Amino acid sequence: MANLIFSFEDMGLKSDKATRNLVKYFARAGNAVVQGEAIPTVKRTAGISYREMVLTFKDSQKVIMRIKQSGDIYQVLLNGKVIPIKHQDDHVKAITEIVHALDSGSAKFQAMLVKLQAKPPAGIRTAAPKMEAVLTEKRDTLKTAIATVREEIAKLAETV
Repeated sequence: MANLIFSFEDMGLKSDKATRNLVKYFARAGNAVVQGEAIPTVKRTAGISYREMVLTFKDSQKVIMRIKQSGDIYQVLLNGKVIPIKHQDDHVKAITEIVHALDSGSAKFQAMLVKLQAKPPAGIRTAAPKMEAVLTEKRDTLKTAIATVREEIAKLAETV
C-alpha cells in the first residue's frame, strides 16, 4: 500500500506543494530543512522518467530525491552518493530512513567539511603579517607617548 505525501504532479506546480509537505515531515522527524526545491523538469535515466527534489539541511548536508511518475521514490542521493531505500512507495517510512542516514553520517560529513576549509593558494600572500607589524609599532609608539605624558603630569603635580 502506497503512503504518498505528494504526487509527481505536485512537483511541477509553481506553488511547490510537494516541497512544503516534505519539509514539514522532515521537521517532524527532527531534521530542519533550510532550503528545498522541486525541479520541475522531467529527466530520464535507464528508461525511468523522474523529477528531482533537492533539500539542504541545517548542517549543510544535501539530499536529492528522484521521484518517478507513479509517485514513489526512484533514487535518493545523500551528499552526492546513492543510498538504498527500502520503502520506495511509502514516503513517511522513506523519510525515516533518510533521517537515519543523515544522522549516522553527520559526524563524518562535518569532519569532511573541516578538511575542505578554503586555504589560499601558495602564490597568494596575505597582508596579515605586515598589518600585525604596523599595528604593533603603532601600539609601542602610543605606549611611549602615554608614558611621556604621565611623566610630565607627575612633574607638574610635584611643582604645585
